[in-house]
Amino acid sequence: MKTVAIYNMKGGVGKTTSAVNLSYLAAASGARTLLWDLDPQGAATFAFRVRPHVEGFGKKSLEDGQALGAAIRETDYNNLHLLPADFAYRKFERLLDSIGKPERLVRSLLATLGRDFDMVFLDCPAGFSLLTEGIFAAADAIILPTIPTVLSLRTLAQLIKWADRSETQCTVAAFFSMVDRRKTLHQQAAGWSAANPQIFLSAQIPYASIVEQMTIRRMPLARFAVRDPATQAFAEVWAELETRLQRKTGPVKKGTWSQILDAIESLIARVGSVNGHAEPPAPSSRVAQDVHFVHRFDTEHHDLQRSGHVLELRELTGKVFVVSVRSGSGEATGANEQAQARIDNSWAVQILSGELSPLAALERRLGRPGPRPLESIHHKIGGRKLRRTDTRVATMDYQPASVPAGSATVTSS
Repeated sequence: MKTVAIYNMKGGVGKTTSAVNLSYLAAASGARTLLWDLDPQGAATFAFRVRPHVEGFGKKSLEDGQALGAAIRETDYNNLHLLPADFAYRKFERLLDSIGKPERLVRSLLATLGRDFDMVFLDCPAGFSLLTEGIFAAADAIILPTIPTVLSLRTLAQLIKWADRSETQCTVAAFFSMVDRRKTLHQQAAGWSAANPQIFLSAQIPYASIVEQMTIRRMPLARFAVRDPATQAFAEVWAELETRLQRKTGPVKKGTWSQILDAIESLIARVGSVNGHAEPPAPSSRVAQDVHFVHRFDTEHHDLQRSGHVLELRELTGKVFVVSVRSGSGEATGANEQAQARIDNSWAVQILSGELSPLAALERRLGRPGPRPLESIHHKIGGRKLRRTDTRVATMDYQPASVPAGSATVTSS
């Protein structure tokens, strides 16, 4: 049995899309396949038309695997089974912490769940946690869908550093997703990745509307768009992944991770230099909108959402902002009160990996006592931990106020 984790610390990069398509292709090749949807949001579970529920999920089910094994369901496709998501998976971190030794526990659990399967795919949640560490210790391969941007590549570099420190023996491979060939940056990044096959797969998934239709049709691409380039690209990813799994015969050689890290950091420098220049307009009859990524943060009980507050990390073209919005702050006018600060990529990586609170990042830029939106957030969360609750891809007309790097603004509208 081989275990493949589809992972990235960032959300919105195509993890679930990759997990759904790769698990389907593995099953179609004849391998008896299980996909475990570990993300409490349950997108992969939704795609396979299965109810997101695991009866009796808790500490005992992690220790013996019985409740999880009983929750495995057949999908509509031959050889493909699904262990669905459950909102209770948000307790994974606390449960693993209470049991202890997450690496050994996850390895044992996967061995129990995977004993009737040839392939086990894990659709992992974003961020970095005890669950992530356990998965990295147990998986045969970690596959990272990555967008050709500096921030995405920095998260990849951070993962390589962790792999080096932990001396993991699993295969780590990345591939570019959401590639827009109209953009010079994407074209050149794709070319540079081809020169580093030790970490990058050669196949690249295009940014295409047909991929977005998966959520509407609720089926893998190969079932409704057989000849589409995106479908063919996923088939190439699976073929290359299968080859790498078959030829892996021994431990990672000493120095391999540092060599890979050097290559990634060189690529980051090159991408960054290209990103500093204006790109030519897309060859289209209408103006193409840029793709942005919005990561929302809240407490486990959604205290901010219920009180009319929004706290987000927004990745725009070449810029990253932390934004706090308090709606209805003006009783007479119904005005929105906003605080925002531009941050650098290193802070953004720390926020997305859970090392830095987005509220703390705002306060470092704006100072304390900060503007009213920040003080109000402090009052509402009462010391409770903030976590990422949603990540979405959006084409947005909104642009934060143009401010110099390292500066911040407070606005009302």
